[in-house]
Amino acid sequence: MPSTDLRLAIVPIDMIPGDTAANLDSIESKIASLPADTDLVVLPEMCNTGYTIDPGLVERYAEPSDGYTLTRLRAIAASRNIAIWGTIAVADGGRFYNRGFMIDPSGHTDYYDKRHLFVLGREPMLYTPGEAQAPIVTFRGWKIKMSICYDLRFPVWNRWTDEAPYDLLVIPANWPDAREFAWRNLLLARAIENQAYVAGCNRLGSDLYGSYRHDISYLFNHWGDEIGRRDNATGIITATLDGKSLDHDRARFPNLAAADDFVISMQ
Repeated sequence: MPSTDLRLAIVPIDMIPGDTAANLDSIESKIASLPADTDLVVLPEMCNTGYTIDPGLVERYAEPSDGYTLTRLRAIAASRNIAIWGTIAVADGGRFYNRGFMIDPSGHTDYYDKRHLFVLGREPMLYTPGEAQAPIVTFRGWKIKMSICYDLRFPVWNRWTDEAPYDLLVIPANWPDAREFAWRNLLLARAIENQAYVAGCNRLGSDLYGSYRHDISYLFNHWGDEIGRRDNATGIITATLDGKSLDHDRARFPNLAAADDFVISMQ
């Protein structure tokens, strides 16, 4: 478990639909405004284009994993010595995926394809669900896991286990104000039940699916306390995650020792 602190920034973006270059300009500008010692940046779901389930738009927007967006984000990560996490729409083998990316400062990138697709929004009609659980990425002594938006509603999918332990759960999202109560409380629940920090990064502005306030990205600690400093103008949340405190509190209150065993079927 982590013995050092991790300096985290949650960076919500008001995306211009389909304008990848402009959205990446916005991301780069916001990252440039962060403290120089920031370790990890979390971006919203489909941060380069905005979320869409329109087949024609996805055919135009989707990129390969080594395309323009991630090439540019890798350069930003290297120049700032930070990790960058988010998702984009990817075209891969004739299918579309809502693909999470975890870029470290060296440019190494891990991926996770969203498993739980939003049925109400017809997401399964266009995107292919992921066929594997998210990797646990070790970065600066922290074990970090990703879920994407609707994945948040499924506790077992996010459960800390002895085989896949983590310290921080990162959730890029496109979660409208109308369902904000569920968004906030599910983030809080995942933090408490897994004794882990949970960072939920929402988009800003509005799209076809609703509106998104500046104050509905969240960061919770392992007790379920909302933490971090929010910039009311930008919605950016910055915080230092305390690794020693997390380790100490898990040791003195080891509630996960009583957790039930389970098996996840990928069929």
